[in-house]
Amino acid sequence: MAIKCRKCNKTIGRADDYINCRKECGANYHLACVNLNKLAVASLKETGLLQTWGCGFCSPFSLKNPGDVSCPSLIDSEALQKLPDFLKEVFTEFSRVVSESFNKLNQQVADLKHENFLLREEIRTVIQQYPNRDAQIPKEPAVSYAATLKSTSALVVKPKNPAQTTTQTKSDLITTFNPENTDELGIARVKSIRNGRVLLNCRNPDELKKLVQNKKLDEKYDIHDVKTPLPRIRISGISDDIAEEMIVPFLLKQNKHIFSETTQCTLLKYAPIKNRQKTFQVILQVDISSYKNALNFGHCLIGLDSCNIYDAVDVIRCYRCNGFNHSVRNCKKNVSCPRCSAVHELKDCKATDEQLQCINCSTIQARDNLGIAEISHACWDYEHCIFYKNLIKKLKTDVFGLSES
Repeated sequence: MAIKCRKCNKTIGRADDYINCRKECGANYHLACVNLNKLAVASLKETGLLQTWGCGFCSPFSLKNPGDVSCPSLIDSEALQKLPDFLKEVFTEFSRVVSESFNKLNQQVADLKHENFLLREEIRTVIQQYPNRDAQIPKEPAVSYAATLKSTSALVVKPKNPAQTTTQTKSDLITTFNPENTDELGIARVKSIRNGRVLLNCRNPDELKKLVQNKKLDEKYDIHDVKTPLPRIRISGISDDIAEEMIVPFLLKQNKHIFSETTQCTLLKYAPIKNRQKTFQVILQVDISSYKNALNFGHCLIGLDSCNIYDAVDVIRCYRCNGFNHSVRNCKKNVSCPRCSAVHELKDCKATDEQLQCINCSTIQARDNLGIAEISHACWDYEHCIFYKNLIKKLKTDVFGLSES
């Protein structure tokens, strides 16, 4: 006997998916006729609701009007009767939790007010005990030895004879002033440098320079100050309507939250951004405090341009041996390919991308236990060059006195 769908009155074939009403009527329906699908039927079966499913035409608990078979009823009478009590319990529990949280917050506010009152009383007592507050300011803690060295200036004594040794240079300096007076002269450290040079770290380089510059030393030595190196930042996004000489004045006056009145700021480079000829970028040398503030903010205002600030601390690389901290002009090493580390120039390199090898990372491979993957890059690939990253880290910590973070 053919089975028909009660809603559409069409025959339900063997391949058709249908559902049977488990309420009064017991009629059959195409799944599509009652807005169901196979997934919904499977869900009803798993939850056990399939045994109580009603078509809505015969069930008195239909969510819509009786006879609307498009909305099957999934609610039985017992659950519906318990619903008001359940909602009441939920509301009661919610009210209790909110009330407890509110009481806790009120108690915390009261405790903070009491602590604030006690602190104000302590401050009032201190002020009464020390009416001349300016004279009672405690002394600042002593500066560490390392910080003293970084805060001193440097003086280099260079012999005019390049073959002279540092031992001879120090001997001549000792004949000029008594070593026992090094503390009075502010000498903090003496360091031997190549080519017979001697570096003197001192707190008062002008007085020491006057002392060592006599006729006898002038004939044999060149004496000059060493400028303290400063970090660099790059500012990008400057429009071409701002003159180069106005960039630093605009920067300092418009960004007082970054730069102070004592900021040291020198423009080193002014050039257009690649593929954006009307937008410029600059390299600036600034003092340590301004460097930190600039990188913390990350952007600044120059004229009407909102510009981005980037870290520009860098070390030079020799294009002959691919080592750092010297240029081709002063290089005495053999030629090295920056791609594969072989003894040939870059134009003659035939190495594939799989044969890349950084000569700098290769030198520290055994010391730092570097794998093949960590040295398989070109010398100019600073993103992957561990040797370069270590140099930048050492420059920031040892020279600029910045933290490792």
